Amino acid sequence: MLGALTEPGPPVWHPASKEALAACAKAAEACRAEGVDIAKLALRFCLDHPYVASTLVGMSTTKQLTANLAALESTPPPALLRKVASILAPFGDAAWPSGFPENQDESVRIH
Repeated sequence: MLGALTEPGPPVWHPASKEALAACAKAAEACRAEGVDIAKLALRFCLDHPYVASTLVGMSTTKQLTANLAALESTPPPALLRKVASILAPFGDAAWPSGFPENQDESVRIH
């Protein structure tokens, strides 16, 4: 998600629509209200999803590495997962291109 599901939020150049980014901010607020880091919840979701074969995680600090490793041992509250899923549902198939144009899958929807 290029930082959209993190506490600091996405970079200003993020290619998602304003609506998608607003939904991500709302999801982060829902997590914050429950004392859960949205990035940890998002990582755990990817790790648990039955159709995800591998998960690539970007990190640049030891603190981020430690947090990502802690996500392996976490169990997100089911009610919070449902709430965040509901908030993000309209953007569940959102994607945006990255990398070289010749490597793009034309079947991917862009929001």
